[in-house]
Amino acid sequence: MTSDVSTQAADKSRSLQGIGPSLVLASTLASTFGIVFARWLDDFGDGLAAELLGGDAVVFNNRAVISGDVGDLALGGGFVLCLLIGFLALFTYPTLRGYGIPRLTLLWLLLHVLRQGLSQAVLLPIDSESHLALAYGTLDAPPGLEVVIAAAGGVGLLLIALSAASAFLAFTPRRQLVADGRKRLTFALWMALIPAAVSAFAAIPFFMPDTEGLVIPGLPLVALMFLATVAAAPGTTTVVGPSEERSTPWPWGLLAMVGIALLLHLAILKGGVSVDPRQWGG
Repeated sequence: MTSDVSTQAADKSRSLQGIGPSLVLASTLASTFGIVFARWLDDFGDGLAAELLGGDAVVFNNRAVISGDVGDLALGGGFVLCLLIGFLALFTYPTLRGYGIPRLTLLWLLLHVLRQGLSQAVLLPIDSESHLALAYGTLDAPPGLEVVIAAAGGVGLLLIALSAASAFLAFTPRRQLVADGRKRLTFALWMALIPAAVSAFAAIPFFMPDTEGLVIPGLPLVALMFLATVAAAPGTTTVVGPSEERSTPWPWGLLAMVGIALLLHLAILKGGVSVDPRQWGG
């Protein structure tokens, strides 16, 4: 038994060394930044909708506080903004050249932003207290439409997760790492599922103190959609990898960006920032 465990640990170590620790670290940091950005975008969207409807909004590091007579309709602003930005990034992504850290960061950003929006659609008929459900309740919608929206959201999440397999495999530093189904599975595991799981916990400090349990309890569920990404990887044969091995530098710039984002969240957003710039410094 001990021999089997040590052999498995050695295999995992060799897999990580073959892929490159710097590439896995970059993927983890990019996923962390994507989680944080997606959540901020959701809250900012709610606040922006409130401002457009004639109310006021203050965005904190883990929520948006809306005031004024705007009703619950403003609570759907985050859902709309996440879908708009997510699909914009989705169409922008293919225009980027190379497979460096900037492209990997954009990939994680669009995945998490779309996940943030589409997961709200999935929960629409299930969680009557969710922001999207409260906003939807203000509309004169036909019966059963919420189920259609939830189904569309679920299909969208699945399609994005499945198509992400080829996107992650394209970052392979050499074609031997994606030469067969088992290797593609291993690569997707290190590049998608493990970074998603680790980043879900790495993102916790950004949202503390979460006394109302609005964000942190749901963070471990972030990695669920990437199970489909790993499952799709063995059958993804369109990616062959580069003809010459490419290396990924240590992501010091991305690490600094995540650190700056943490400082902004804890030093500025923790105390709340008005969506209306005219109230800054007031």
